[in-house]
Amino acid sequence: MQRPPARPLDGLRVADFSRVLAGPFAARILADLGAEVIKIEPPDGDLARRLGPRHGGMSGYFMQQNCGKRNVSIDLKSAAGRDLATAIVGKVDVLIENFRPGVMDALGLGPAAMRNLHPALVYCSISGFGHESPWRDRRAFAGIAHASTGMLYRQAHAWDLEPRDSVLAIGDTVTGLQSVIAILAALRLRERTGRGQFIDMAMHDALLAIQEAASFYLFPDGATENDFLCSWVFRCGSEHFAMPSDPRASWEQITAAMERPDLACDPAYDSYEKRSRCLDELEALIQDWALDRPSADDAVAALHAQGLPGAKILKLSEALECEQTRARGMTVETDDNTGRRVRVLNSPYRFSEALAGVSGTPAFRGEHNSEVLRDLLGLSEEAVAALERSGVVSARVPSDRSGTR
Repeated sequence: MQRPPARPLDGLRVADFSRVLAGPFAARILADLGAEVIKIEPPDGDLARRLGPRHGGMSGYFMQQNCGKRNVSIDLKSAAGRDLATAIVGKVDVLIENFRPGVMDALGLGPAAMRNLHPALVYCSISGFGHESPWRDRRAFAGIAHASTGMLYRQAHAWDLEPRDSVLAIGDTVTGLQSVIAILAALRLRERTGRGQFIDMAMHDALLAIQEAASFYLFPDGATENDFLCSWVFRCGSEHFAMPSDPRASWEQITAAMERPDLACDPAYDSYEKRSRCLDELEALIQDWALDRPSADDAVAALHAQGLPGAKILKLSEALECEQTRARGMTVETDDNTGRRVRVLNSPYRFSEALAGVSGTPAFRGEHNSEVLRDLLGLSEEAVAALERSGVVSARVPSDRSGTR
């Protein structure tokens, strides 16, 4: 009988001490890839539980980042709670946390202490500015990293607007992705050396690393950051479309799509250098053409006919329902732990001979206290009950999971 496909990270165990987004996002990816992720949550809960609408005590925002994780709620302010957490760390391969530098050290759960206890541990600490830096003690959210890495300035400068933050928490999600890459690399190295790693992952670093326009400053050659834009955006009535093709480099194809051969051979535009000097003028010509098209889809079809990329700009609600998203299975139904079937974003990983994707429901705080402490640490039901009576571990599992609160 043929064995069913495995998940790539089956057998890996992760302790997730993180909250809200960067850390939980990284741990969710590992869970989607097959790791057993144990979320260790404080008695007051992850802030994400209070973000967005809730049903039966379960927040959709929390659910999105924590599907498939088991949950133990421990009071790390108590000595017994710290001892319990230390015992759990001794049984895992990877620890993820996203406190400010020094917080885990103060709890006795810092990288030096944990790696001394467990030399094979891969310890990933996510923070705004890293453990060894002049800004290490600053509080950081995604928007802070967007501001400190030039991203918001570039965005505003490109369109001659006042700076405004991104609608995406890029600082968190990019850092989460970079953390997963570092964790997997550290695990691969551990196979050869037997030793783990401390990973000092800073949001500031992670966002700088993806700034392709940095070359205009680090390798100056008369260029400016205006020489690179991801896309030009044009309006068709109430719709818009994006065109990544640079008019300076693709003018012949663009004018063919516009059915304007006269512009292709116009002496004012017949070289890259000339077009570079009048880029605003080229954009205005394309915009005039776009306004004459009946729809964004029509304009995009004209670009495609000339081998040029283009896409209508969709709302997120439209993108979630489009045929491409559905065909790729990028949303998936899961039980929301309150008796309803709901959709969440799926993993983007597609393997020829392995599985990946949402692997379970989101957990209520402390839902798996007994299960994890019994199976992982060998504690008896009586011992777990004593920990609950003393407040070292606690849970909030609604007796009625169908109500809204």
